[in-house]
Amino acid sequence: MRQAITKQWTLCCYALSFFSRVPVPASTNFKAYPFHLGNAYFPFVGLLYAFVCLLAYSFVHLFFNESLSVLLMLIVGLLFTGALHEDGLADSADGFGGGYDKQQRLAIMKDSQIGAYGVIALIMLVALKLLTFVQLAELSSWLLVTTFIVASVLSRTSTLLLMQYSQYARQEQTSKSTQSSQSLPHHYFLGAIALSLLVLLLLPIATAVIVLGMLIANTLFWQRYFNNSIDGYTGDCLGLLQQLNELLIALICLAAIS
Repeated sequence: MRQAITKQWTLCCYALSFFSRVPVPASTNFKAYPFHLGNAYFPFVGLLYAFVCLLAYSFVHLFFNESLSVLLMLIVGLLFTGALHEDGLADSADGFGGGYDKQQRLAIMKDSQIGAYGVIALIMLVALKLLTFVQLAELSSWLLVTTFIVASVLSRTSTLLLMQYSQYARQEQTSKSTQSSQSLPHHYFLGAIALSLLVLLLLPIATAVIVLGMLIANTLFWQRYFNNSIDGYTGDCLGLLQQLNELLIALICLAAIS
């Protein structure tokens, strides 16, 4: 039992070290287990992300209105993840917007410089997220809490679907995402999915059904698009999918309430 707990704790540290800026114990042995098994804890990282962001919102809201509180909450979220997913969105926008074939798209996405497509995508994304979460907060703090938790967890869960049923597009072993791009064993994958779906209990049944259906549909759409464009996915594609699904869930919840 102790060995099993130690293993799961180590895998959780793998996920935290890769998907966030949360410090992990220096004693963590990153070669003890296959690194990609930590992907199963990606939804948990999303739950922790939501908790930290909402805690920041609750504190800031004691002094400021909903708009400023949500903005500062999103800034805390960027600090938590190191803007990992936003970076992926920007790189993907540049690659798919400016590339004409697989190799060119992959080369652009690997370039550290941001282009016009990436800037536009980030501006529009941040604006939409800010407006959506502000409207939810103005309607009810509880609506903001439930929507933010569901969006944070399930948007990350959707990336597990992409990794499980698509191949990694880059062949070189030097890519930073190569070591975590393998599919999960079925019991890890199904366990992560089942636990993630529990957050839907926070929503009304009709809203939960719509969220789940639209989430699956959007994930399948982007999976097909990535396969047709670059014969698989990259870490940047995961960032794009996570950010778009997070926004999609928030918009659905807002529309359902309105």
